Amino acid sequence: MKDLLMVDAVDEAHVVDELVTRYRQGHVYMFLGPVLIAMNPYKLLRQPNGDSIYARNMIDAFQGKELHLCEPHPFALAENAYTSLMRFGLDQSLLITGESGSGKTETSKHVMRYLTTISTRSRAKSAVIANRRMSVAQRKEADDMTSHVTDVLWGSNPVLEAFGNAQTIRNNNSSRFGKYIVLQMNRVGQVIGGYIDNYLLERSRVIRQAEGERNFHAFYQLMTGATTAEREAWQLPDSVEEFDVLGNEDATIDGVDDAENYRNVRENMTAVGITDDEQHDIFRQLAAILWLGNVQFEQTTDEAHNPRAAIETPEAREALAKAAGLMGIDKDKLEALLTFRIVNIYKEDQKVLFDARQAKKVCDSIMRSLYEKIFDWIVARINKNVTCKKRDISNSIGILDIYGFEIFEVNAFEQLCINYVNEKLQQLFISQTLESEQEGYRREGLSWQNIKFFNNQVVCDLIEDPKQHGIFPLLDEQCAIARLSDLELIERYNSEHSRNPHYVASRVRGPNFGIVHYAGKVEYDVTLFFDANVDTFFNDLQDGMEHSSNAFVREVFLDKRTKQQKLKRPPSTSQQFRTQVADLLEKLDGCNPHYIRCIKPNEKKQPLAISKELVAEQVRYLGLVENLSVRRQGFCYSQPYAPFIKRYSFLSASTWPNPVAHSSRKAAVDLLTTAGLGVRDPDNKNELIPFQEDSDTLGCFCLGRNKIFLRHPQALSALEILREERIPAIVNIIENAWRRYKNRIALRAFSAASTQLFTAYGAVWKNCQDRRKRVPGAANKEHVAKIYANWDAVSTKLLNVNNSRLVKSLKQEEELNSVLFMQSFVQARTQRREFLTLKKAQIVFSKRFRGLKTRKQLANDMWRSCKVALLGVRTEFERYLGKKKRRRDSLDRTYHGDYIGVNKFPAYASIIQAHTEGRGAKAGCGRGQKEKLLFLGTVEKVNERWAHQTRVLMISESRVFNLKADKIQQPKERRVFELARLTGLAMSTQPDNYLIFRVKGEIDLMVQVSQKTEVVQALRARIEKAYGRELPVEFSDELDFYAAKGKQLKVKFAFERSMKDSEWSKVDRHTMLVKVGII
Repeated sequence: MKDLLMVDAVDEAHVVDELVTRYRQGHVYMFLGPVLIAMNPYKLLRQPNGDSIYARNMIDAFQGKELHLCEPHPFALAENAYTSLMRFGLDQSLLITGESGSGKTETSKHVMRYLTTISTRSRAKSAVIANRRMSVAQRKEADDMTSHVTDVLWGSNPVLEAFGNAQTIRNNNSSRFGKYIVLQMNRVGQVIGGYIDNYLLERSRVIRQAEGERNFHAFYQLMTGATTAEREAWQLPDSVEEFDVLGNEDATIDGVDDAENYRNVRENMTAVGITDDEQHDIFRQLAAILWLGNVQFEQTTDEAHNPRAAIETPEAREALAKAAGLMGIDKDKLEALLTFRIVNIYKEDQKVLFDARQAKKVCDSIMRSLYEKIFDWIVARINKNVTCKKRDISNSIGILDIYGFEIFEVNAFEQLCINYVNEKLQQLFISQTLESEQEGYRREGLSWQNIKFFNNQVVCDLIEDPKQHGIFPLLDEQCAIARLSDLELIERYNSEHSRNPHYVASRVRGPNFGIVHYAGKVEYDVTLFFDANVDTFFNDLQDGMEHSSNAFVREVFLDKRTKQQKLKRPPSTSQQFRTQVADLLEKLDGCNPHYIRCIKPNEKKQPLAISKELVAEQVRYLGLVENLSVRRQGFCYSQPYAPFIKRYSFLSASTWPNPVAHSSRKAAVDLLTTAGLGVRDPDNKNELIPFQEDSDTLGCFCLGRNKIFLRHPQALSALEILREERIPAIVNIIENAWRRYKNRIALRAFSAASTQLFTAYGAVWKNCQDRRKRVPGAANKEHVAKIYANWDAVSTKLLNVNNSRLVKSLKQEEELNSVLFMQSFVQARTQRREFLTLKKAQIVFSKRFRGLKTRKQLANDMWRSCKVALLGVRTEFERYLGKKKRRRDSLDRTYHGDYIGVNKFPAYASIIQAHTEGRGAKAGCGRGQKEKLLFLGTVEKVNERWAHQTRVLMISESRVFNLKADKIQQPKERRVFELARLTGLAMSTQPDNYLIFRVKGEIDLMVQVSQKTEVVQALRARIEKAYGRELPVEFSDELDFYAAKGKQLKVKFAFERSMKDSEWSKVDRHTMLVKVGII
């Protein structure tokens, strides 16, 4: 079983048992519908042939495969995201979530490797498109850019891991920052650019680490991998234990060679565009941070017995001197920055001394800020080297790799931030899968049994909502008023949230409180909340860094804020983080999501060992059982009717080139129920399972109020495969139509040239004849010169400009004729025969480009469908009504006349017959003769109050009927008038459907009718034939409407480019406004 949707029972026990069973068999991946569940194997898994399951041959195996045909694997989800991007043109995102140690970072690497690899092959897959639309230079540029971006992004992984990852209790390579990688694609699916957004680097790790954990990898790599020359330049000792910030007992990780990783990181830093000098500067500052960590402060007093910090021990002063030298700051200047600050009080500078504790905090602040600035500089440099022109970007795929949920023995401010972002991501998952999907089914009117789930919005509100005095807002408030007491903060929390079921107050008095997260209860220690939330990096520290003699330090600390911005209170860490998270969620919400839910199988990081209880806990808080319930009952695909028809219309003759049905819903049903359309039976490839509404087959579809739903992915795959097969034929039709259009343009130029040439030649030829016949004045030199000059001018203009194929086609004939007038009449006659071949060529040219040849090759039904749109044949209506814009879907509509079915409902024929009896031979019909029906269809009639009422419009050879038909089979007359009394029609110049009938001696009739073209033509033809007069048609965007006796109203029409249809609104009781978009 590769998909949890096939599990016997939908409950936690069965889900956990299936996951445990597959894991013990070596299958660490499993589908839950379109969601991939990934369990960390803690080792490299291999294929039977010995290759890794992430080897190149596996990429080949997954490329181009539909998701339901794939085995569970990160490559399968990456291929699905890439296919969706190319197929639907929508931005995609891959959200890789789970708790710390569940394998998110490694999974993100596999996904990115797959996407960057297949994108280099996209031109091969789309060779036809690329060759037609891109020049050789453009293709080479795109290939080079793809290769460069791929190299940089791949090189960025080890670099960012070195500077952003660290060993924790649960994970040897834990991400201590959030990372959102965006791959930007061009129109043929090649990666041509990208960028990386980073979130909340765990700066405090630079200063301190929990027992059993390490600082960031980069420090240990520097200490073990630096060369002798680098050690001397950076004044590094041989032992890691020399530095306080690296002083944990276990400084190594089993199976990890920090020295080798150092060399690998340096190579990859070069690959991402960081020069050797810049690398030297970066590691120089890392050494400065290490030495700053060794600066210790002693508590002393000044002359006034005020407490002050002092650096007195030789070891501390040596560390200070080395740090200052590495940072390019004078030793005394750095000591001053660490031990006091200057504050402006009443326009006078006052010296404020730091005690030992405050001085250490300032020193820590410099270390944290310097490391964070270095990290941000590296990310910015990577982004700079993969940037591309915005106009070349078509779509993008984002990959989110962010720290997982964390529960430690001591949980500080950083854990609260990490768990907060995981709560927000869980809320996004709930919103996009469980909540919105169920709401969508109910909104569309589908039968649905509601599935309950835990909505963690209440936990998010507890942490962030200022109206509820959330954890973060209360912390910011205490920091703003400088009330930095841990116990006072806890008291505020307890008083505000004691009744909140997700807040847990500590049973003993102390700096602790708990939150019941979606992943479980976590107890937080607020001891360092204030230090972490308010940065003590004062403005004088910033000024000191900006005046460093080291150019790299000055660059990373460059302050771009204005003077006014510097005077404002800087935003707190929690405010900055909440803003970042909001921006991230906004980006993710604008993408089509693909989820990979990572599960940690055991706490000891043992390969292929699994704890059933631990897995059950993660299954519970990830909401997999609820998600399974929704997927079992739900649908894999939904789409509004109009886009669905637009994408698949050419799969059926009933929907292409234009739907026969008058509603998108009916057109969708007609398309899916077309003979020969269906899903291949997986058990018997020769059998076709037809699409059926509300069935239990693979071809099941359901109809909502506004959308169509497909239950099985095989159905969507079948439509897409058939669409890909039919596209070349459709492209051929479009290309041929374009060629015919271009040739008609060329024909007009040819005709104009021929007319000028023959006119000029005719004058010369007539002069030759006149001179032969001795016509008086024919031999006049001025007259002859004028005629010949005109010929020369026309010939020169048309034949001596080498800028078109027309010139080349005429030039050979005209060069022969250029000597015509210098030779005898006999010679002229010979040349005249050659010249007249132009006329023959013109006739052939005209016939060919007018589509006669094409028409002979088309079937009759295809010719009738395409004659207007593809061959440019214009109807009588278009020739006469050139003042009105046409709706695109009506250009090649076939006229039926009867859109209800008079044969099915004889009541309509009875109404006509009742009025025909006794009418005599008027208008060409004898007594008792059966009248012909000209039109019968549903319309909307507009009354004097602007209400739009559904009616039936029926037009016979002698009358117009306005019928009320609440039941279509039982029409009732509302108004009848004779065609002889019809004095004219009125309509706007816009592509709307409103039509006004002007009736002599009666009020107007105003209707909205989709077949207005057909109605107008039928009425004009009938009145001309029966009464020998032309029916006038008025065109205006402001029409009078005589709705009742003595009541004249106005109808105004306006074009609205942003609209896709038309809509009406009542301006006042005398005026209606119709806005018409691009239809």
